Amino acid sequence: MSKFELELAQVLAAVRAVPGWDGRAIVAEPAIPVLASPSWRGVDGSPWRASDKESGESLFIKVMDSDAPLYIDVACAFEAARRASDLGIGPTVMSANATSGVLVMEDLNTGWRVGTLERMLDPALVDAALAARKTFQNGPPLSTTRGVFEEIEHFHAAAVAAAAELPPDADWLLAELRFAAGAMRESAGPPVPIHGDGNVSNMLISDSGEVRLVDWDRATNADPLEDIGSFLVEAFDQEPEAWDTFARYTGSRDECAFSRARIYGVADDFRWGLIGALLAAKSQRKTYEFYKFASWRFLRCRMAVSEPRFGETLRRVR
Repeated sequence: MSKFELELAQVLAAVRAVPGWDGRAIVAEPAIPVLASPSWRGVDGSPWRASDKESGESLFIKVMDSDAPLYIDVACAFEAARRASDLGIGPTVMSANATSGVLVMEDLNTGWRVGTLERMLDPALVDAALAARKTFQNGPPLSTTRGVFEEIEHFHAAAVAAAAELPPDADWLLAELRFAAGAMRESAGPPVPIHGDGNVSNMLISDSGEVRLVDWDRATNADPLEDIGSFLVEAFDQEPEAWDTFARYTGSRDECAFSRARIYGVADDFRWGLIGALLAAKSQRKTYEFYKFASWRFLRCRMAVSEPRFGETLRRVR
């Protein structure tokens, strides 16, 4: 059987195991195109939509790719998706089997749209997304605790071991971020559950303005400012807009905390560059532009670290 046929069989079996779906006439097909560049979309697991031919009801299914264990704690990701479902800040989860890597959820399709940078111009939507993240942070710990600086060390070692292509200045960037990690160690907040991926496409927005968070693959316990740091670096090119959002989120203009969030955003770029480089070296999916994605994240990290204000930002984290 082909990979497509194997996944289709997995999807149909998982859907028929959902209460009320066994015995229905079901059609299943890929839900969205998978892209690694320019946006990381559907890469972690194949997205499927299964529909009842008669009623038109549908479910959304994510079948984790065989590459996923290279950079994702699948059990923790599924645990986080279930918790988000229970909290009402993510799609309702029907089933989550970390062993098979199949996640079945409600299909937020009609009346819902994926978050875009343009929609981040609406402060109400931004605040709703950040409120959802804060709700998640208030829950009990997840099963995994590993912050961005620990992940950088892990993925850098994995990339080197895989003989992955890294930029000529990778060692310099790593040294700068190690220095940043040391500078921030004492001021880091107690670890809490975080979503961990600030990509705005990880938001679904309804026509009425409701927000649900999706793709919990980077969920972990970490400093809560990591969560907003990864979001700010994705959502806002300019510091004034980032500052305004941060001030609304925290209720203050704490320069130390804002600087920490910004450094976490820079570190997030380097982490994703390493993940892209690792997959470019080890993934069997050769049609995806993993290294192109990695190059963009390395470039953005390089621009931030080269900025004269990077040192000043570091000085303010204490």
